[in-house]
Amino acid sequence: MSKNMPVIGLFLIALALARPVEAQLGFGRAVATVEDEIFIGEPANQVGPGIVYVYRPGSGGWVESQRLTRSDSSAGDGFGASLAVAGEQLLVGATEAGAGAAYVFERRGRSWVEVGRVVPDAGTAGDQFGGSIAAGGGTIAVGAPQHEDGIGAVYLYRRGGVGWNLLSKLRPEDVPDEGTMPSNFGRSVAIWGDWLLVGMPGEHPDPGRVHMFRRQGNDWQPAGSLAGPESAAGDAFGSTIRSGDGELMIGSPGANGSAGAVYVFGFEERTGEWVQHGTLVPYDAPVGSRFGTAVVFDNDEAFVGAPGANGGTGDVYHFRRDGTGNWTTASKVGAVGLVDGSVGGPQMGASLAAWGDVVTAGIPGDDHGAGTAVIMRRGFGGWDRARVLSEDAGLEPLIGETVECVDGMADIFPCDNIDLVAFMPIREIGGGRGVGVNDMWGWTDPETDREYAVVGMGDRTSFVDVTDPYAPVWVGSIEKTAGAPPSLWRDIKIYGDHAFIVADAAGEHGVQIFDLAHLREFEGEPLAFTEDAHYDLIHSAHNIVIDEGTPYAYVVGASGGGETCGGGLHMINVEDPRQPVFEGCFADTNTGRGTGYSHDAQCVIYSGPDERYEGHEICFGSNATAVSIADVTNKRNPQAVSTATYPNIGYTHQGWVSDDHRYFYLNDELDEINGLTTGTRTMIFDISELDDPILVSEHVSETTGTDHNIYILGDLIYQSVLRSGLRVYDISDRERMRPTGFFDTVPWGDDSGFGAAGVTSVGAWSNYPYFKSGVVGVTSQREGLFLLRLKGTDDSP
Repeated sequence: MSKNMPVIGLFLIALALARPVEAQLGFGRAVATVEDEIFIGEPANQVGPGIVYVYRPGSGGWVESQRLTRSDSSAGDGFGASLAVAGEQLLVGATEAGAGAAYVFERRGRSWVEVGRVVPDAGTAGDQFGGSIAAGGGTIAVGAPQHEDGIGAVYLYRRGGVGWNLLSKLRPEDVPDEGTMPSNFGRSVAIWGDWLLVGMPGEHPDPGRVHMFRRQGNDWQPAGSLAGPESAAGDAFGSTIRSGDGELMIGSPGANGSAGAVYVFGFEERTGEWVQHGTLVPYDAPVGSRFGTAVVFDNDEAFVGAPGANGGTGDVYHFRRDGTGNWTTASKVGAVGLVDGSVGGPQMGASLAAWGDVVTAGIPGDDHGAGTAVIMRRGFGGWDRARVLSEDAGLEPLIGETVECVDGMADIFPCDNIDLVAFMPIREIGGGRGVGVNDMWGWTDPETDREYAVVGMGDRTSFVDVTDPYAPVWVGSIEKTAGAPPSLWRDIKIYGDHAFIVADAAGEHGVQIFDLAHLREFEGEPLAFTEDAHYDLIHSAHNIVIDEGTPYAYVVGASGGGETCGGGLHMINVEDPRQPVFEGCFADTNTGRGTGYSHDAQCVIYSGPDERYEGHEICFGSNATAVSIADVTNKRNPQAVSTATYPNIGYTHQGWVSDDHRYFYLNDELDEINGLTTGTRTMIFDISELDDPILVSEHVSETTGTDHNIYILGDLIYQSVLRSGLRVYDISDRERMRPTGFFDTVPWGDDSGFGAAGVTSVGAWSNYPYFKSGVVGVTSQREGLFLLRLKGTDDSP
């Protein structure tokens, strides 16, 4: 690369990322470079502000030399979402700072100092002003692709006597009609000479365009637009634009079945028009690679990011010009072996920057979603690679004494009638950088009477001694099955003194079986445990169900190999926990989208009002499309008893029966997200007659978060709501849920959204209210383990 031209890369946040993105660090989403300095944005912090890290070469490799934040920084400000270098200036977008902002830093000696900022006139929160940024000829262009509900805008500024003056606010010439898909005008911007190029990749089925403007004095006039030569729905043409020396490269990562493409245009001086000169495509054409998400180039060579290549590991393609000036010679300069197998994929090449013989690739999905970057320096023997990453960022532990809920707050956490007994962030219970927690269960040692929280994580299961809930202690962890990838979903249930652990989308994970008596071996230093037995007749599974009154475990949501039972009940005799025996399948094909797939279930020895089933083992399956009630007493001949449905089904997710077995309380995971309800909704079924369940009531909360797991103890229902924390209701009147208290484990952002779809952070995943001490364990996906207590219960102040 020529050494006098900085080129930068910006990661286009894609909904295709199957991970919680709002609360992760986001390191590597945007990168930029100039001479011997590399800038890496980390915009997605929620505990603290966004950060831009500055790296320089040192004696031990690339060394962090400075951290930049905005002068008016705040947690979750999105600082570092976009980067651009222009001479001695560094421009940084902060998309979540109100309506957004862009900050100007200048080099002062060997440091960068903030010297100004620009904010949109009449902007509104969510505009994503600062989502893209470019500079040239004394002008700054800042994109706000979500302005006016996704129509988008670009703001142009020029430096004045005391700051930066707004020159113009540009919008697409053909503003979409109300009700059409957003255009995302301003998702990418580039300046070359008197030309301003604005990407408008749209959303499916729009193929996308690039709008052109040309400077006339201080005005910028529309000068036509560019499109892909064979535009098709979802091409996302214009997702990224790079310019230089009379040439444009425009990324279209959705083209060719999302294999992607980059279109090359050259400026014809004679006609004053931009003409397509060629097309770059990945030579191995992997569908889903999203080649063209990031591009950098100069006269001689180009680098193109394909974050979806290699199953989501990502790759970087390297092109050179041949003797005729065409881009023909291609190779790969990926970083295989330097990235992990993160859920959703590390996504190397989501952002790119280059200068001279140094290329920097952002890998925002690496390290369990915290993000890393690889700095590659070309030498005589090829490319030397160095992986860089930021320190773990997170909340501080709160232990030693109760943090009372006073005036609606417990420390930084909104609450009502629930006190914080203790909080342990993920790093304090064995989780590494970027690792999230998921499901949990609890165990009381019958010999020592010690209580333990058993916490699932992306790559392991951790055990926390909560006997003294004011001073919980991490005892140790058992890592995922060797060879299995990390998983967003891990579930644990306990029979006797053995834990049974499954994971979803986890390859050949199987069921890990662990003797909890090993926890007694703890002497002060956390232990690295190993499984005592392994069940391999299933591979991946979403959940495992155990009623400790019977020696049976039920794997549900099995997939990926082994005996999946259609995703229904895979029944295992665990009377001898170390020698489990498969005893059969059950799947009600009237549910689970025709296969009987069960997302979660509860199995009980029935002792309710329906005398026909007294003493029978009854399973209540939450089966995506309906509730399945089955009699599985005879494992060789299980019987469907009935199904239950309800209005406006989004995704039948999980439920629990009341202690008297008269009512079943159900949550739906997608009804809030899909607008099927006005608030967090819980369905209440009368199951007095198991073959005729009746929906008798719906409780709709004032929150809008997604209810995830609910459990019942006596007259109280404990509900984990992803973005709204733990919610407790009195159900002494079984057909009415009366709010009793709440504790919000995610004290930033709003309540809406669903992390597993990549929309927002997950928050409160699950809870366990069955400790004799009265504390309730709550796992919050990016935060950690909370121990909470409802006021008025044992030991409550």
